[in-house]
Amino acid sequence: MSVQVSNGTTLVVTLVVNDETVATVASGANETIPASRLPSAPWRVEARSPSGRVLVSMTVHLGDVTVTSDGLRGVGSRVDLSCGRLDIWSGSPMIGPAPGSGSPGDCRP
Repeated sequence: MSVQVSNGTTLVVTLVVNDETVATVASGANETIPASRLPSAPWRVEARSPSGRVLVSMTVHLGDVTVTSDGLRGVGSRVDLSCGRLDIWSGSPMIGPAPGSGSPGDCRP
């Protein structure tokens, strides 16, 4: 298992798992954090703005990430901001609609 981040925003995002900072993800970057670098599950995952505001969050429990005959399954969360899309997930990457437009002011640090 791992936690992955796709930061399509103009913000530098801090990834926090169970109240521990585990990565800083630059604007436009993708990051994979292996379980070996994470605290014990369940993982309470938050992607935070430079000021510490939570942009998106999720919880990953043991057993949430599985391999089935249909492929890899997992959990994830997404937010569309006016400065881009931010995805966090464990397991299969998120797919879905084109990015939304966000709301004015949602990209303040």
